[in-house]
Amino acid sequence: MSTARRDTGRARGKPIEDAILTATLDELSTYGLDGLSVPRVAAAAEVNKTTVYRRWPTREALVAAALEAALRETAGELIDTGSLRGDLRWMLQLVAQRLDSAEGRALARAALSEQAAAAVAELSRDPMVRAQAAVLALVARAAARGEWDPNRHPPDAVLAMLTGSVMHRVLLERQPVTPEWAETVVDVVVRGLG
Repeated sequence: MSTARRDTGRARGKPIEDAILTATLDELSTYGLDGLSVPRVAAAAEVNKTTVYRRWPTREALVAAALEAALRETAGELIDTGSLRGDLRWMLQLVAQRLDSAEGRALARAALSEQAAAAVAELSRDPMVRAQAAVLALVARAAARGEWDPNRHPPDAVLAMLTGSVMHRVLLERQPVTPEWAETVVDVVVRGLG
């Protein structure tokens, strides 16, 4: 580890926050939520622990920020493929890729942990809403093409089926999300919406 710290000198704002959130994901994937240590996160990010606490006063707030960053990154990668089937397949693969990493599994476990569920859910409500905005754009495109009637099939229920199936596959069954499996899930959902 370098002796120069990121929180001294000119580096400020986003570079420091990115380093802290990356260190948080590494810490979660190695030690889990129960073992997460803010001093270790600070050391890995090459900042003082007061720099971490100034931005996120609790471990739950730090985990919520890491969750927000992951959601923002995933939502930013949603693309318009030109069809509902293609959009849902793409979204399913993005969620699967995130959950298939040690960091993604650690974040999912932390978000689902009884110990932190209420605090993380409360702290991450705004990021969830922002991430949902990207998904709602997907729904609006599908509705405009006549592929989805959101009044008949509410987006939250449909998207919960998709993401829930991936979480079950990766976290509980510990199986990969193969293209064939993803196609089957998307096919069931698209037929149901039709």
